[in-house]
Amino acid sequence: MTFAWYGFALEHPDDWAPVTLSGARQEGYVRIASPGRHSLQVRWKTSKRDVDLSSVLAAYLSRLEQDAKSAKTAFRSHIDDSDGKIAYRYTSSQHGRGMIFQSAESGRVFFLEAVSLKADSLLPTFRNLVDSFCADTPEERWALYGLKLKLPKGLDVDKKVLESGRTQLFLSSKKAHIEAQRWAFAEQLVAKHGLEPWARSMLQMPKSESEISGASVQFRQAGSALRPPVVALAIVQPDRNQIATVKVTTRDPSWRPSWDWFE
Repeated sequence: MTFAWYGFALEHPDDWAPVTLSGARQEGYVRIASPGRHSLQVRWKTSKRDVDLSSVLAAYLSRLEQDAKSAKTAFRSHIDDSDGKIAYRYTSSQHGRGMIFQSAESGRVFFLEAVSLKADSLLPTFRNLVDSFCADTPEERWALYGLKLKLPKGLDVDKKVLESGRTQLFLSSKKAHIEAQRWAFAEQLVAKHGLEPWARSMLQMPKSESEISGASVQFRQAGSALRPPVVALAIVQPDRNQIATVKVTTRDPSWRPSWDWFE
């Protein structure tokens, strides 16, 4: 399954799930947990170009060592520096294998880690993380709990709502406000309500014009001097038995949604 957040993306097993999402584009932290002992961690922070990664890593490992001392736990670490990316591993109350590097495009420094509560072999999990990870590509991907989109760059997360069978992301830039949603049980919803009436209600666009094309529908609501125009798209994704929607409020034509936004 794909997870994508603030300009980076990675793949994880279907039964793993994001359990911690904090920070913003400049700095943040994500933890994706398995049903067992393993988890993935991504930390990022914008830094000056050509930062000394060895010093950044040394400060990070020093903090982990201090935490281990406070917990009266032994701490050991090992560093392997090659090809501009520094790999490392550590052992304390938990075991970690990671890599630190700087994105040439954004200048953000990323920590990628596979972590276990026991002394398991982390190498396969770590390699899968590193091999699937990409950051700061021309198109910005957002993917969370089955919701998968490619959106224009420059958005920030205002709010996220994670419920059983429903994922909501509220994003904004200086020029647009976007509400993206994923609803499970598409087949049952469409059979009971019909796609157009259901989407019109869920998107709260009762007086908008609609255009239906197969398993998708577009809504348009004209703007005024006080209110920007609103355009919304809803599409059934039968391979995942879900409905995905985007609703965009903007006066800028370049931010109006297109079907290419859906993955």
